[in-house]
Amino acid sequence: MLISFVKMQAQGNDFVIVNLLGDKDMPFDPVGLARAICDRRLGVGADGLVFLRDDALADARMVIYNSDGSLASMCGSALRCCAWLLAAKKKKRQLLIFTDSGPKSVEVDLPDPFVHANLGAPRVTELKLVLDGIEGSLVDVGNLHFVSWWDDLDSDPHLVHGSAIEHSPGYPNGINAMFAKVLSPDEIDLKIWENACGPTLACGTGATATVLTGLELGLLNQEVKVNMPGGQVVIKKDEVGDFILSGPVTEVFNGTYQWKI
Repeated sequence: MLISFVKMQAQGNDFVIVNLLGDKDMPFDPVGLARAICDRRLGVGADGLVFLRDDALADARMVIYNSDGSLASMCGSALRCCAWLLAAKKKKRQLLIFTDSGPKSVEVDLPDPFVHANLGAPRVTELKLVLDGIEGSLVDVGNLHFVSWWDDLDSDPHLVHGSAIEHSPGYPNGINAMFAKVLSPDEIDLKIWENACGPTLACGTGATATVLTGLELGLLNQEVKVNMPGGQVVIKKDEVGDFILSGPVTEVFNGTYQWKI
């Protein structure tokens, strides 16, 4: 079976996106396909596999599988990539995309691939929590993030502590781990360990969770530049308390993948 796909990235967080709009049934095993197509040596290579599906109440439904085949409830980077593809296809700037953590409104700066995603109002579930000997905050942005603050990120604490935090007892679905440094109330650096992926170059929901935590602790203002290894996004808390994730996306290439199972 030949599967048509588009490879996209948002600040280095990359995805294989398969358009299944108009298809009633999933024509293949998504778990096995995710593991194979996301393999960086034997497949296309990506942090996740994303399907665009029909939704009766939205422009599309986004279904995302991590590179290990597990289902992800939410991904801000993938959401913006999907929005760019849908905006170009539907010739509209404002979209509603349904995710496993609910509907998300997205705006695209057509013709520029700069996308603003409303991630709603994330919440801090525990402001002070210790995991793997590190004090941080646990935030729900449709997925869980543990955010800790550091004076120096040069030692790559995400590589030292990320896996242990991800697999913390009591969290069977895993945790994303964010390691942040304040540059000013308007700018931070961020290093990332993503659940089911490991170290990644960017994480949109993680950037959002980090800014929310910084606001709760009095460290940050309501609009913040977030520098990640793969690039920069802007997180803004709007007047109603929703968090807007903004940044460019890139269509890397498209092609067909030969699926043998």
